[in-house]
Amino acid sequence: MNAPAIQAASYLGPEGFGNDLTGLRAWPAPLGDALQRGELEGLHWSLVSGSDPSRFARMDFMCRLGLMAAELLAAGFEAMPGARRDRTGVCVETFTGSLDTDVRFLQLPRPSLFAYTLPSTVIGEICIRYRLRGPVLCLVSPDTRGSQALAEAADWLRQDDADACLCLSCEALDRGIAAALPAQLQPRRWHAAALLVGGSAGGLREKPFATGSLVEICQRLCSRSAG
Repeated sequence: MNAPAIQAASYLGPEGFGNDLTGLRAWPAPLGDALQRGELEGLHWSLVSGSDPSRFARMDFMCRLGLMAAELLAAGFEAMPGARRDRTGVCVETFTGSLDTDVRFLQLPRPSLFAYTLPSTVIGEICIRYRLRGPVLCLVSPDTRGSQALAEAADWLRQDDADACLCLSCEALDRGIAAALPAQLQPRRWHAAALLVGGSAGGLREKPFATGSLVEICQRLCSRSAG
């Protein structure tokens, strides 16, 4: 395995959405105002792609954000050969996890919500859509910046458990639910930040691998213009 490298990056947050190719774009009005307030109801797949997955409408906010971040990577998952899918893992790190959905389920128990009361469900949705079959891990962390997922990915690559890893930091706490929770359970903002990490192959999009805050790395890479 070559030295690990960042092969693609994406980010969604109150300030906008995009990837390392397009740069960050502002949310369309008036959706942007609602998202700035932490109201996540307006997050729809059509904002990032025209190929609407049938499962998206019934997903919780965490799964919606995670799947949108994975799609925004523009990493060519659809064209990936089967052997590559078998060696591509997914590592998700989260502070609030499925707390938004847990509270909703307590308020109104429904079978359609129950499937999303685990923070690891977003991994399943990503693997189903992109047919990724490598190692998976969900980390519930006290760090809202996502600093452990990259370290785990580096271990997988170094130990030859995977050839690539989709690393995701995701916080999806809607304003309405957050208002009912203690302040210490609330992250500073909602977001989804994704990096595809793999062995360096000299690709034009490749960036040097660095451990640290996944969110800050994604924001930095995606805030640059395509040029």
